[in-house]
Amino acid sequence: MQAIRAFVAVNVPPFTLETISELQGRFKTLGLHAAWTRPGNMHLTLKFLGNIDPQSLPEITNALTRARSRAPFRVSLEGVGVFPAWKKPRVIWVGLHDPDRNLVALQSQLETALEPLGYPRETRPFSPHLTLGRIKSAKGCDRLQSEVASLDPIDPSPFEVNSIRLYRSDLTPKGSVYTVLEEISLQGQTPDT
Repeated sequence: MQAIRAFVAVNVPPFTLETISELQGRFKTLGLHAAWTRPGNMHLTLKFLGNIDPQSLPEITNALTRARSRAPFRVSLEGVGVFPAWKKPRVIWVGLHDPDRNLVALQSQLETALEPLGYPRETRPFSPHLTLGRIKSAKGCDRLQSEVASLDPIDPSPFEVNSIRLYRSDLTPKGSVYTVLEEISLQGQTPDT
C-alpha cells in the first residue's frame, strides 16, 4: 500500500475562520509575495507524522485515544506575529491564547503516546498558532511590521477544543487537500487549577 502523509490537529470553527480571513485580507493589500492558507485548510497542527503506512492507522488511532484524557477547553485568537523574525519573515501567524496551557499539555500527551510507535518527539518548543501565510520573498515585507503594529485588537473568536483529528494530506497542483481520517473526542476531567 502507498504511504500517506498524515498529521494530528485541532479543527478551527467557521466563525473563527471569518476573523482569520479578514486578517488575511488586510495583509493581502500590502502586496506581499506570499502563499496564503485557504481558510478551509486552517487548523492547529499538534503533531506532523509524515509519510505513514496505512496499515499503521489502527495503532495510531489507539495512541490518540489514549492521549485524549483532557476535558474540552476553550482557546481564543491573540496577536499576530512572524517566524523566524521580523528582519526576514517566512511565516505570518495569529496566536492562540490558552491561559491554562491545555494545548501544550495535549500536545505533550500526543508526543508521549506516539513516540513508542516510532514518531520522535518534536525538539522545538510547541507554540500554538494558526498560519495565515508563507512569505516567499522580501517584497512588501518592509510594511508588514508597521501594519501588524497598527492593527486594532483582533476579535478573539473564542472556541472550544473538544476533539483531535487525524488528517491525511494530499499535495495537488492547487495546494494541499486535507481529509479527516479519524476524529477523537476529548474525554477527561477538567484539570485542577
